[in-house]
Amino acid sequence: MELQIIDEAAALSGKWGKLKDSQYHGSVYDVIGAKRGAMKPAGTWNVQEVTAKGKRITVVLNGQTILDADLSTVTDPEVLKKHPGLQRTSGHIGFLGHNDYVEFRNIRIKEL
Repeated sequence: MELQIIDEAAALSGKWGKLKDSQYHGSVYDVIGAKRGAMKPAGTWNVQEVTAKGKRITVVLNGQTILDADLSTVTDPEVLKKHPGLQRTSGHIGFLGHNDYVEFRNIRIKEL
């Protein structure tokens, strides 16, 4: 499973072309779209908390819940085939990028 990390303002300006709702920041990438409008401008720190408890994924960005999704509601066979991680109950945490500059600080991970 992938949670999208992307500069919302740059995305809205078309930097990466026309994105689907499920390709904006905080979304379960290409599956479930997050709400927009909670991100601070590039160059300022955002605070994000992600909770993955069972099949429920919650993303809170700068104090606003932008995603509250139950992955068990995703039943489309094509989506599940394209994103097999949706059915996994464990895995790795990675921070990946596409050659754009990004910084992280104060990362904490805890088991629920």
